[in-house]
Amino acid sequence: MKTIITTPSPDLARSDVLRDGTIDHAPDLDAAPVDRLLTQVTARGARGLILSRRPADSFLRHWSATVPGPKFLSYVTGVPRRSAPADVTEFTQADSTLTSLATALGGFERRFALQRSLPTRPGAEGRDVVLIGAGIVNLVTALYLWRDGHRVTVLDRSPAPGGAHWLRYGCTHAGDDARMVTFTEMDSYNNQDLHGTPPQYFRRPVDRQGWLATGSRPLTEREQAWIEEFERVPSWLARAYNQDIFAFTAEAFDEWTALRRELPGLFERVVLTDGILRLYGDAAHHQAALARHRAVGALARELSPAELTARFPGLAQAFESGALAGGFLVPGFTVGVHRFAHGLVSFLQERGVTFHWNAPVRRVLRDTSGTVTGFDSAVPIPDDAHVVASPGAHGHALLDGSPCEGRIQGVLGGWMRLSNERARLPCSLKVGRRGHVTEDANVTVAVDGDGRSTLIVGSGYGYVGLAGHVDEAQLDAVRLGILDTVERLFPDQAHRSASSRASDNYDFKYCVRPWTATSLGLHHTEPTARGGLFVVNGGHNTGGFAQAPAVARAVLASLTGRPHPMHALYHPERLTAFMADEAQAAAAPMEPAAYPA
Repeated sequence: MKTIITTPSPDLARSDVLRDGTIDHAPDLDAAPVDRLLTQVTARGARGLILSRRPADSFLRHWSATVPGPKFLSYVTGVPRRSAPADVTEFTQADSTLTSLATALGGFERRFALQRSLPTRPGAEGRDVVLIGAGIVNLVTALYLWRDGHRVTVLDRSPAPGGAHWLRYGCTHAGDDARMVTFTEMDSYNNQDLHGTPPQYFRRPVDRQGWLATGSRPLTEREQAWIEEFERVPSWLARAYNQDIFAFTAEAFDEWTALRRELPGLFERVVLTDGILRLYGDAAHHQAALARHRAVGALARELSPAELTARFPGLAQAFESGALAGGFLVPGFTVGVHRFAHGLVSFLQERGVTFHWNAPVRRVLRDTSGTVTGFDSAVPIPDDAHVVASPGAHGHALLDGSPCEGRIQGVLGGWMRLSNERARLPCSLKVGRRGHVTEDANVTVAVDGDGRSTLIVGSGYGYVGLAGHVDEAQLDAVRLGILDTVERLFPDQAHRSASSRASDNYDFKYCVRPWTATSLGLHHTEPTARGGLFVVNGGHNTGGFAQAPAVARAVLASLTGRPHPMHALYHPERLTAFMADEAQAAAAPMEPAAYPA
């Protein structure tokens, strides 16, 4: 969307705000006569305007009459008035600093996204819902649908969990038995530094501190486009996206709290552990993270290094060696996700939800107009059922022909285990090691098959794209990075004893997480030929478990014809629609009307 900033700001030219060409800086217009301002706004077809002062209502009426589509206005001095045209959304900003300008731009984009027209629900009132995929997001969605009175069937391409080699499963069941919920669990990985440049994660291999794990395989055109889209997101927009991600996690956090109260049996025997200790390898990273968590209200308690080692003596050596510089406690909890999923499946089956394992849905059938007409499925799907697909990182065929096509690609993470019998950690950790090959690590308190206290370490980022093939050398770099984290945090760990549960006995394994270029999840809804709805949700990077209840609420809202902000803010075309500004492209700006003297 074309936007003009007239506010004088020497910082703008040194930032990335003007990089993509959709935002113009014209400080000469800030005190210009209103007819000149209107001429420029109209000539450029600008639908966003940031000024030092609120313009007169007469200007807003002419702007409304000459530039089609919704328009957005922000200023430092002035008061929003009801007399403004209906298609002009206005608000004030604190000052004219670069940060305030970025916040105003983010406000424009979010309002643009929320105002975009969304598909209406078809008239069918079917209560049958088929869920494709039995990962944790769809399992929680199944719970919400069952509670709302829907008849639910779940199909999954893999064997029943726990009965086959881990490589045969998706992210939930292939990864280890550990998931974490914090207010910042799902995050934006795009550049948020207003003076920074896009991260080169996908341009460098893992062993050179990048994320590329494809080896010598040439990237496909669609993979190249995905990486370019990741790098295209400007810092001000990444900041806005991050706020939306955090908002959905906060919604989900409240839902998790309610579920724990209303269905306590689901949280028994899952190694539920409250409180997360965040730790950092250098003082600057620690202070920056502390400020960030204060800003979003996600800080439980600050602790000095002396207090940390007194409270967590198992970390004393790591502090003494300099491997850790500081930390603080944040709200959150961890569970054994395999145990939780097993209990949830049993709970749902006992209440009439049907599960089919080894039941792939190979593709979505569409007619020549693109309308969904059915599904190529091992288990027949009723023509009039609603269908909810959570494709994970491997279900690309389910997205073909939809706006989600090619938008979810794979980023692997690795897992290791060690004993907790010596460290005796009472809560799980989140460890930041800036500049390290495995920069972020979750260390989750767990128990093995024989009831012994165990720590599960999950870490690493390895982009595998659409193909899913993992280069062994880059996978080994992830393994060595996790091993280094383990050795630095727990230098005196004894050898872990074998467990009677075979799935516990591995040295290293990985799972492939569904990722998007924007760091936003995806929520897409379209009608089917027989009056049902086809809903896609996914691409939650590291936050699928954390956000699962919010996703479930958004799915339920889609099926029952109610709005939910995720429908717009996780729309698969949110970035491209705003950058291309479809409405503006469809209608060229008109000649400005003569401005009254």
